[in-house]
Amino acid sequence: MSRPRRSEPRRKQLNLSLTERELASIEARAAALGMRAVHFSRALLLRAHRPPQTLRMTPSPAQPQSSNVDRLIHVQLVRLGNNLNQMMRHAHRVGGPMPDDLAPLLTDIRALIARLP
Repeated sequence: MSRPRRSEPRRKQLNLSLTERELASIEARAAALGMRAVHFSRALLLRAHRPPQTLRMTPSPAQPQSSNVDRLIHVQLVRLGNNLNQMMRHAHRVGGPMPDDLAPLLTDIRALIARLP
């Protein structure tokens, strides 16, 4: 199954020239929020129009602010999930047996997920 199409695809580009220091600052700030630099930059540019939830600096009472470690763990779990999904799709396509080391890996991932708040 492919990724669903956006109702309004992004087809236009805005190219910026930055110094090394400016780019490093953007990348560091994006990484601290678990975002890619391009998504972080877009959110900053458009926040007067629509403030992104990922850039909220003061937590709401219903949603406490996560620590940086929690965000990084979440990003890594998303990447692991993506890799597992690709492996399973390939295994189902070729009809081969499941890898022997898949069960311990899934056990480790489930243990990590269980420790998240």
